[in-house]
Amino acid sequence: MSSDTTSTTEPNPALRDGPKVPPEQSVLGCKDVTKTFGAVTAVDDVSVGIDEGEWISIVGPNGAGKTTLLNILNGFYDPDPGGQVYLNGEDVTSLKSFKRARRGLGRTFQGLELFESEDVLENVMTVRAVKDHPNLLEALAFYGPGRKTEAQNMQRVEEVLDYLELWEYRHSEIAGLPLGIRRRVDLARSLVLEPDVLLLDEAMSGLTFDEKYDMIRFITDLHEQENLTLVMIEHDLEVVTDVSDRMLVLQKGGIIARGPPGDVVEDPEVRRVYTGVD
Repeated sequence: MSSDTTSTTEPNPALRDGPKVPPEQSVLGCKDVTKTFGAVTAVDDVSVGIDEGEWISIVGPNGAGKTTLLNILNGFYDPDPGGQVYLNGEDVTSLKSFKRARRGLGRTFQGLELFESEDVLENVMTVRAVKDHPNLLEALAFYGPGRKTEAQNMQRVEEVLDYLELWEYRHSEIAGLPLGIRRRVDLARSLVLEPDVLLLDEAMSGLTFDEKYDMIRFITDLHEQENLTLVMIEHDLEVVTDVSDRMLVLQKGGIIARGPPGDVVEDPEVRRVYTGVD
């Protein structure tokens, strides 16, 4: 039977509101952040405030500016003049990424930055050593005379490897491991720095269903048991709506919607961006 009924759904104005938490008072946030590369605007006047213990997912089509925004938050990129980044209420715009890491900001990478010829234990231990030393030379001295914290560092590394079910792989060379295990090693390297906030850049990219399930299980337990604040880039909207407290949708560098995942995915503007159909 034919019907003349047409959709009258309108965009939800509430999803266009500003940050829920003022960036200056957030555990992690940014204010008026723009990033241009020549004639290309990768991030366009973005303001975000994330509360302690929240799980925020950033979604959007390829080229929307998601990874660039994460790179600004953790200090790999400087925002254009006028933009500010805050960590635990402190303006950290001028701080390098390693200094933000020491203040509790962790990060995983879409393109894995692992030492391919080293084993799992060496990969994770090297990063843990950097936590206790102000520069690379002193970090390397960890393996020589500067071993005063070796026992404590090893204990933390062992705890993380055991938690992520990586202990059996501790002496396996990275180059010979499957992608699911390598992504867990990348997560382990972030966790041994004991972050308060963790940025996850497509931590499940390329994983099988079972590998993705394991990764979500580990991350969810961290979020619930340790109140770890999470900022996650992920393309799987089903995963995002299941686990996130809030969602941000980027398009052409700007935020077009933000709010509870269930509301955001039903928003007609968001659906248009993903499907190309009004």
